[in-house]
Amino acid sequence: MIKKIVEKYKLNTFIIISVSIFISFYLFNIDIFDDLTSTDFRQRYKPNGIIIINQIISLDFKDINFFNFYFIPELITGILLKIFSNYRSFYIANDLINVILLFLSFKFFFKSLNTTNNYIFIIFLVIFFLYIPNWIWAFWKLADIYFLFIFSMIFYFLSVGIDQNKLNYILLSSFLCCLSLITKPQGLITIPFFLFSIILLKHYKKNFFLIILILFLLYLSFFPLIVFVMTKMNYENYITKVFADGRISYNILYSYNIFIEKFNFSKNSISELFYFYFLVIKKLIFQLTFIRETYSYRHNVFLIPYVVLIYFMLVINLDYLLKKYNLFFKLTTLITFFSVLLYCTTFTGSEPNRFQLFHLVPLYILVSISFHRLFKKYNDILN
Repeated sequence: MIKKIVEKYKLNTFIIISVSIFISFYLFNIDIFDDLTSTDFRQRYKPNGIIIINQIISLDFKDINFFNFYFIPELITGILLKIFSNYRSFYIANDLINVILLFLSFKFFFKSLNTTNNYIFIIFLVIFFLYIPNWIWAFWKLADIYFLFIFSMIFYFLSVGIDQNKLNYILLSSFLCCLSLITKPQGLITIPFFLFSIILLKHYKKNFFLIILILFLLYLSFFPLIVFVMTKMNYENYITKVFADGRISYNILYSYNIFIEKFNFSKNSISELFYFYFLVIKKLIFQLTFIRETYSYRHNVFLIPYVVLIYFMLVINLDYLLKKYNLFFKLTTLITFFSVLLYCTTFTGSEPNRFQLFHLVPLYILVSISFHRLFKKYNDILN
């Protein structure tokens, strides 16, 4: 019976059903979710959004800072605050928009797969929603879901443009990359993602993974050295400050003095250089494992099998994923690659997975495909 239902309806039907169930869950727990507000919302989106809307109403366009990393979420917040004078109504409207955009992003990523397998979508939902920090951000009045939605369209139009040689899709993807720049600072990596996708996937298909590996090793080898040289030359900027502070995440600092004491090194230029390499590796581990020392013991205990299972499922069906979903896999690899480099250069998010949503969703989809293939093999053996 369940099998017939799953195979009868289209993916869009399951997405609508999923949205309805999730919204029902939200409304049932509305007292918990609707008044959740982030510091970013209170200090940035709300006050700036009100200013932007007042400037638009007074036709004062010359004073609007359009080239602001958070212009889109500020604009949306300002519009909603203007429409809903009652804060409870605003919170509910904002949350519902985020929920709808979350599931629309799922739709665009799945459209990139060019498959209508509903089983894969159901498995994906289980994996994604099993870890609460993957979806809780939809209710914190943040920019992350907006960015996820825009990136899902970038991913979709770029994949179709490359696969079918459609220039209009590629141009639309490039426009959305520009739009992502005024949604979150992470939009900066959509530009190299777009350019490298066009170059590597059209001209260097056979050497794709070799090139990525070389670039990654070059980064690990030279970037800490470059930061070290800039520091010695007293060249101060955002990056050198991040490394000088020992900032692993927003609320985790690993100072040079702690490094010296822990490894029993002397204070000199060599140990300082090692310290910068150590910071990059530490951030890399944070990116790949999700685990943080600031999380509770219970939280980290959950993450260990969760993360291990994700990587295990990717590895065991790697050949299949590369063969059948080659373009999707490579695009996911590229955005993950640039995301990891971004956060190894700056710092990763203190909150679980919030900064990583845009590249985790396609990764979870690949894991879901792997699970589905495993279940199918097991079912064939039983039959």
